[in-house]
Amino acid sequence: MGLADILVEELESTVVRSAIGDRTFDNSFEDSEEDEGGLLSWLWNGGKRLVGFLVANVGKFISFSLTGLWSLFVSTSQFIWNFNWNMTDTEIDQQIQQRWNALSGMLGGTLGNSAGYLACGILPGATIFAFNEPLGAYVLKNVGEEMAEEFMSNLAGLVRYCFMSGVQSLILWGFKNVRKFIKSNSQLMGRLFGSNTEKLVKAWGNEGSKPWSFAIAVDNAVESIPNEAIRNFVEEFLEEAWDGCVEAGYVVANSIDSYLALEKLRQQNQPPLGRTRYVEIQPDRSIEDQRIILAGPQEALRPVIVQTLTNYQLMESRDIGTFVGAPIDEYLRAKPRTISLQIQFFSNKTPPWTKRGNDRLVSATCSVPDIDPSKIDWERIKLACGGANGYLYGRYRVTGFLDNGRQMAVYASTADEAEDRMRALLALSKAELIKKPTITEDRTEDNTGSYLKQPVQIYPAYFTILNQYQIPGALGSGIPINGKRYIRKNDRIDLWVDAKPNDFEARIIELLKKPGAENLTT
Repeated sequence: MGLADILVEELESTVVRSAIGDRTFDNSFEDSEEDEGGLLSWLWNGGKRLVGFLVANVGKFISFSLTGLWSLFVSTSQFIWNFNWNMTDTEIDQQIQQRWNALSGMLGGTLGNSAGYLACGILPGATIFAFNEPLGAYVLKNVGEEMAEEFMSNLAGLVRYCFMSGVQSLILWGFKNVRKFIKSNSQLMGRLFGSNTEKLVKAWGNEGSKPWSFAIAVDNAVESIPNEAIRNFVEEFLEEAWDGCVEAGYVVANSIDSYLALEKLRQQNQPPLGRTRYVEIQPDRSIEDQRIILAGPQEALRPVIVQTLTNYQLMESRDIGTFVGAPIDEYLRAKPRTISLQIQFFSNKTPPWTKRGNDRLVSATCSVPDIDPSKIDWERIKLACGGANGYLYGRYRVTGFLDNGRQMAVYASTADEAEDRMRALLALSKAELIKKPTITEDRTEDNTGSYLKQPVQIYPAYFTILNQYQIPGALGSGIPINGKRYIRKNDRIDLWVDAKPNDFEARIIELLKKPGAENLTT
């Protein structure tokens, strides 16, 4: 059969096109009433819809929330608690200027990200649209959605940081002006309260003044207690009282927000979301015992499944417990951490780290400060933790005071076991004991009269390396510690597995780099 024998009507593409019928590209950015506008009309319609999207979603991150208010209260309280009331006017101006500099950097990043999307996303899409309208519309639709999502995320962070910095800058500015007013009336203060008061007011905030804050005052008061038992009681009481108050506040705020959101959802008279479904999710197929059960209406369950898997991927290699719970005396007295090792133990030898049957889950965390980078070896760390079989946990606590101003504590079934485990772990650190460790016994009982900390075998699960350095050029993403800004790195490496991870050395090398150091050389 030659070319002349081929009929257009019999071509496979023609047959398929006829079966499909008319094909219409549905562009969500296009108005059906303005089909003749070409590229300019499409960009105009897309711009209107993008602005509408931003206006509709901007309230999501500035809306009223009790959780947000409580977070603001906690951060402001910590700022005032550690505020140096003897700082000079120059230092106050520098801190305010640093916040404005950081805000300028975040603003530049937000606008730069948008400019990049415009130059490398919208412009190529518009060029494609000029030659192929369906393909160009599809590209512009996807790029526009990604650009809007990125912009909203950056804008949300910018607004939150601007609000927090504004509150702190307002406190600094107000304190500076109030102090200036009081110092201008030092003679009046002297007449009312005596000549010594006049001298103190005049010297308030001068160069070389000794720092004073509520945190320093409380720390000095606690350290002045001669009785060690009472001193330890007061230290633990203050630490746990603050932690408990913060956690309880978040629980209350989250509960109220959730309740109000559910009530609002019930009042919207939405159509039925489908019948109740039950879904079993296994996020990690290598862990047979780890399964998540979800139940709910079919339509409402679909986004929850995606969210559950996303949260698991985000939190799989992170442990929020390594960022909180540090003793208050270390936060107030010790130097900022550089490289420290956080080791997590569980009574389960393998994940999931949850209760199994009637056996309760016992967990313990050991912190090794100022670790020696040359001693970061997977086998060595696991051996220091007691090897694959771990060690026997219990109610005896051994506390070691180190020459870097920090403490290190280990619980075990006997005092000798706790001291041996602490010394084995301390061999990974540059710090040394300054005196013989202190041995205490936790005799707390439950309702049946049994000790809460019963002897139980715990196993090393994973360790986390916290790495933070002072980075002068990275204020926008820094962590405020003792009036300075630090950048923190962290990672989590499993110890429960039988063999060292293949990428162990590469991850350790990356963790030991000074965060942000590569940016300082440019």
